[in-house]
Amino acid sequence: MIDEKIFKEYDIRGIYPKEIDEKNLYLISRAFVFFLKRESKNDKELKIVIGRDKRKSSQKLIKAAIEGLLSLRVKIINIDTVSTPEFNFAVSFLKADGGMMITASHNPLNYNGVKLVRRNSIPVGGDDLQKIYKIAIKIKEAKTDKRRKNILIQNFDIKKEYIKAILKDEKAPLPKIKARYDYDQDRVFVKDEDGKEIRPDILGGILAMAIGKKKDIVIYDLRCSKAIPENLKNKGIVAIPSRVGHYNIKKKMRERGAIFGLEITGHYYFKKFNYCEAPLYALKILEDYKKETGKNLSELAIPFNKYFHSGIINLRITDNGSRITKIVEKLIEKYRNGAQNNLDGLTVEFSNWWFNVRKSNTEPLLRLVIEAKREDLLEEKKKEILNFIKSDFKKS
Repeated sequence: MIDEKIFKEYDIRGIYPKEIDEKNLYLISRAFVFFLKRESKNDKELKIVIGRDKRKSSQKLIKAAIEGLLSLRVKIINIDTVSTPEFNFAVSFLKADGGMMITASHNPLNYNGVKLVRRNSIPVGGDDLQKIYKIAIKIKEAKTDKRRKNILIQNFDIKKEYIKAILKDEKAPLPKIKARYDYDQDRVFVKDEDGKEIRPDILGGILAMAIGKKKDIVIYDLRCSKAIPENLKNKGIVAIPSRVGHYNIKKKMRERGAIFGLEITGHYYFKKFNYCEAPLYALKILEDYKKETGKNLSELAIPFNKYFHSGIINLRITDNGSRITKIVEKLIEKYRNGAQNNLDGLTVEFSNWWFNVRKSNTEPLLRLVIEAKREDLLEEKKKEILNFIKSDFKKS
């Protein structure tokens, strides 16, 4: 039986093999095919790209997923071990009907899962993942025609094509910006010339300034510093806040025709790459922008270091969400004199500080961010809110 709780808002993930295993991936892959066929309203033979990250469990899960796809006579392009950006590029480049990426993204190595996309790397999320869950729990296993395996499976090395698309030449030198990545390499974190890591939302602001022109639209994660929209507005760029998560930001980018999207977690999305992450392209932009402006990264970051930001503060939770709902209700009452909105969780704004609190869609966490015009005010409000939340936890 498939556990419904592994179907998150953006993707499918859980602890391996306790919550997600080979049988689950077999059934999910079959359900995904039925979902795509229902959506397209035809019964043509589908072409699906499949890849995986470097987790040991991913080797077992991709085999199970391939068996599920083969049972429905799907043409499979196996790109094997790749980053999520390479996977997204492959689905579009190879003109596939959809794709499956076996990964649990930044989650610990004992987790695993799968990201699903449609044609042109459009992510499957929200209600559509629930549709796939409902299909998966109704279908059964089927025999695979092993004689057709060699016909239906094609192996493809996407890496050269990906680098060529970004650098225009697969032999061109890679950008020399100092950077690190998360496990599936869809998030990038950059250090300045002094080895200090630039906060991801500030880096996103620099990227937006580098590629944005007057009247261009940029979508940003609502947890980012207020300095992001303020600086973009000064350049005539339209900055629009979004709910957290790649599914939500990519969707809003497509709806608004945005050229760029950014998250405080280090995800950067480009219209040029089908509204997907392209960390290598981000590094190339930074390198080119440094040359164009004659400034180093710390200098480019100065306009965005206007306020004092807490970064993401994570509080682990152990219930099904009812406790968080009560805490948010109490925060609404406590900070009723501020301007409140519920675009994603609860955001409360005052003249000299603001905060957002929301339940994570991927982990059992309550996430909090606070920003203030003064450092002492930030520390004061951080202590105030954390003490309020923790005292409520103890009462429960």
